[in-house]
Amino acid sequence: MNKLTLTNNLQVKENGSIFIQEDRSLIISIAAFGTLRKELIENIGNDRVKGFLLRYGWKLGEKDAEKVLKMNLNTIEERVLYGPKFHKMQGNARVEATKLEVNRVCEKSAQYSISMEGIWRNSYEAVEHIAQFGIVKDQNCYTLTGYGSGFLSKICNQTVIFKELTCEVQGHSECRWIAKSLDRWGEEIKSELDFYKYTPIVQELEKTYEQLVEERENLNTSILIHEKLTQEILLGNNLESIANIVHEETGIPGIITDKRHQVLAYKGIPEADLDELNRDFKNYLMNTRTDFAIDKKERLIQNTELVKLNQHSRLVTPIILQNRVIGYCSFVYPGNKKIELKIHKMLLERVASISSLFLLNEKTKFGADQRLREHFFEDILRGEYLDEKEILRKGNLIHLDLSEPFRIIAVQYQFKEKDLKNELAFHGNVLELTYKYFTEKNIGILITHKANGVVLLIPEKNIMDKRVCREDFLRFLSENFTVARFFAGISKSSSHIGKIKDRYREALTALRMTTSSNQIVTFESLGIIGPLINQNNEKEVKQIAEHALGPLLKDLDEKKIDLLKTLYTFLSNGGNLEQTALNIGLSLSGLRYRISKIEEMLDKDLRNPIYMHQLLLALQIIILIDGIDLQVVG
Repeated sequence: MNKLTLTNNLQVKENGSIFIQEDRSLIISIAAFGTLRKELIENIGNDRVKGFLLRYGWKLGEKDAEKVLKMNLNTIEERVLYGPKFHKMQGNARVEATKLEVNRVCEKSAQYSISMEGIWRNSYEAVEHIAQFGIVKDQNCYTLTGYGSGFLSKICNQTVIFKELTCEVQGHSECRWIAKSLDRWGEEIKSELDFYKYTPIVQELEKTYEQLVEERENLNTSILIHEKLTQEILLGNNLESIANIVHEETGIPGIITDKRHQVLAYKGIPEADLDELNRDFKNYLMNTRTDFAIDKKERLIQNTELVKLNQHSRLVTPIILQNRVIGYCSFVYPGNKKIELKIHKMLLERVASISSLFLLNEKTKFGADQRLREHFFEDILRGEYLDEKEILRKGNLIHLDLSEPFRIIAVQYQFKEKDLKNELAFHGNVLELTYKYFTEKNIGILITHKANGVVLLIPEKNIMDKRVCREDFLRFLSENFTVARFFAGISKSSSHIGKIKDRYREALTALRMTTSSNQIVTFESLGIIGPLINQNNEKEVKQIAEHALGPLLKDLDEKKIDLLKTLYTFLSNGGNLEQTALNIGLSLSGLRYRISKIEEMLDKDLRNPIYMHQLLLALQIIILIDGIDLQVVG
């Protein structure tokens, strides 16, 4: 055969026909082909055009392969590499084979197994596609791909499939491709094989019609469920009723959870299996998710996902309210149950939308603003909620997990000078600034105002932080409100929101023990005093304290209150005269006079450490039981 160039193989006949080798041919510009390609894509869609051009290219490749098989070529490699030569001669592209592995399937077989890689440069399909559509995201050299597949399939006597890896239409400088026989391809090529199958358009229209009917039925089902769920919202029903209706209409077990995957409602799942299924799901999240919140417990799912687990599969979609994920809706599929992903996804997202409306309605009723949080906290402190689950559910609506360990802080402020006119505004400002302080530190709290102070519920994990538990919070208040001094009592930790009244009493008890030199007191630091007085022996304990303090409590007046304050400050400072004088605003000589007067009234030596401890204990008991204020405002 002559050298494979167009010049050597082109024949122009007198009758107007043109032959390339023995094939009558047409000379047509690639612009015309590009226009045809564009019209086809716009009219029947890219997928159908892809299939058409792949099959068209396949036939062209097969035709040229038949010519090669008639040649007297010595090796399979020579026959394979004739394909790029034909391609270049016909003006399709400049072809370069960069890798070739080919061998017989077995000695007696006429089939060859092949793996080949290469490059197309200046592909006519890429040039025209860019001219018509510009740079696009998907490879588009369909005819070239089909040609290669058809050519090698004929040469190797088994199906060989080309696949573009990169394409000039994507902005690359060249088109890179790989070709392998089916015995070398894996699952990744299955989707491409469908494009090589010819399906009459009538058959496709019938299939499309069936899909449309199915889509219409699915849409009707979805609309029906949506209407029923909307009606439930209008009737004021809860998440349980939503879960019930979805299960009745679909037969699919479902779960609605908060953002930490704690179950709010479920249907179609045996209660005995619920915990195990949820544990299975949470373990998956812990092992696969890196997008978690600061406390490392809030594993977020941002979009609808199908998760396959050990015991079940789960279709999950987020419930989004005000651009925040506040929970999840899930369909649960035990074992190998068939999943109609498209319709189930649509249904589940509608359920999530309705759940979001329900939770928005709940949040609106319950209150998103600061004042309603206060009411909620006040109701908890008063014991208005008999069901602890109701408290936890409402806490979730305002993004607080009240199942976590917490403490109560009771904060009291004392004005350095009386200014009744501005006190009301002062109370509001303290609340507002306290919210701001904790919000900036990303700490969720509950807060309410009490007489001359505020009460806060703070998660244990935050309160043990130095930012909160030490001086920083009170220093923040003192710096912003210089007209007052602040004191804080902190309760013990508790994991049960139902015990909040006990924790509140502990915080108040600790608050009474604060002094000018000890502005923050924890209930634990009181030792035996706190638990002792919380028992049923208050009368006996008080009698012991009164006996120890004797004349100082008899006929109590302002002068004796001053003496008690002096004694309490002196004992709290461990007998340090200089610190005590500084705290109560007395000279050292004035303080010594008061101390000697107290010793005279009690007939005791205040330098005796055992007696000092007994007196301090007695004063603490009187403060706790009678509520006498012995704090000194500096």
